[in-house]
Amino acid sequence: MDTKQVINQRQFSWLASSVITSGGVLTLQNVLIRISQMDSWYSYLLSVFYVFGVASFFAYMTKVYPQKHIFEISKEVLGRFGGTVINLIMLFHFWQIVIRDISSVSRFSTTLLLHNTPLEILILLPCLLLIYFGKSSVEVIARVNDLFYPLFVITVLMMPLLLSNEFYFRLVTPAMTMPIQHVAVSSLLTIGSAGDIFILGAFLHMIYNSNQVRSSIRHGALLGIFLLTLSIFLILVVLGPKMPGNFLYPLYNLVQTIHVTDFLDRVDLIILMIWYPTISCKIIAIYMALLLGISSMMDKRNYPTINKPVALFMMITTYLSFKSTTELLTFSNYSAPIIVLAYQPLVMIILTVAVARKKKKDPSAGHLASDGQPPAVRPSQKMGKLSQRYSYKQWLWFGNTLVALATFCLLTGFIFSRYHSTIGTICAVIFAICMILTTLTTYMEVSLLKQAEASK
Repeated sequence: MDTKQVINQRQFSWLASSVITSGGVLTLQNVLIRISQMDSWYSYLLSVFYVFGVASFFAYMTKVYPQKHIFEISKEVLGRFGGTVINLIMLFHFWQIVIRDISSVSRFSTTLLLHNTPLEILILLPCLLLIYFGKSSVEVIARVNDLFYPLFVITVLMMPLLLSNEFYFRLVTPAMTMPIQHVAVSSLLTIGSAGDIFILGAFLHMIYNSNQVRSSIRHGALLGIFLLTLSIFLILVVLGPKMPGNFLYPLYNLVQTIHVTDFLDRVDLIILMIWYPTISCKIIAIYMALLLGISSMMDKRNYPTINKPVALFMMITTYLSFKSTTELLTFSNYSAPIIVLAYQPLVMIILTVAVARKKKKDPSAGHLASDGQPPAVRPSQKMGKLSQRYSYKQWLWFGNTLVALATFCLLTGFIFSRYHSTIGTICAVIFAICMILTTLTTYMEVSLLKQAEASK
């Protein structure tokens, strides 16, 4: 493990969750509602499967090469030429994510908040932030995100309470009546934002334990997907399935409807004070992954030396990339899934097969890391903390089973709800319960690993 830069599994999990949610706050939601209408809040289920696959892939890479990140692993496994080609493809995607997110924040600000501020200034400010954090380590942004992201989670979880007087549940009924093809298309679109999780491969060298990598990504991503699902559901039960499809930022329009008495009717400004730092943490984390990838091309990890030129390049390309907000949203919503599916599954398959063949030919290649399997809990401890009542593998399979059950309920609901609307409602309730319980089981995975680490 890199002795200079170390983050714990909680920080790694918060980073994963921030990467998932920050992009979904400003884009995609209006498109999902336009396609699937009252059934759009089921759209993130396919992303759960995708994230679980990426988490397992990163865990395997960490187990075989515990002291290396994804850029170094690809060069070691595929050789200098093959590894460089793979790394350039990943760097190209990371660059696209950074310019997309900077443009999203800048155009969101100029559209709704700072109408007279030049767009160039709104692009320059995030780039100055990149320069400032680019001189430091990933530890710094992980700690900053560790401070702000829990506040973001609290604000989203408080929204059902703040909007309770605006609920009208008939807007989401009858459940599961849209054509299943519409939900399938919207589910494919969500993979574009879920694919951003691939940037965590640049930080694998900072966590030694492969189980910690897998469980942290699973828990962080599930928490982020749960928050996005909740936000779409709130949009539907407050604003309905028709109007939000025509809004640029339906979640912001939802926040504007919050009124805490007549003395506090601009709660949106308070929430934006929490949203902006959270989105900035995601942009900075991806930027630092980009720096790590570029520095690995030069066989070193001293990325601050290239910080300013890369930040200047980001500023120029961001300004030149999109001519309008519509063009930006079109790229974010429709091009991102194609880019993700075009290379990430292929990269995972190539690296997995190459590592497996290398281990088969030379068993001494690589260094298997400890899985960090939690020790068996004594019977006297089983009635203590909830996470200790079952083993790590049991919690892992509980989560997988709940996801499979949610999928079964979704398919059952879409097949039979056209005959009996009650079936769709029951399946929708079970789906929501499964999403909540899956988030809790992944938290138990992280908690059990943390307890095992503390007991050593």
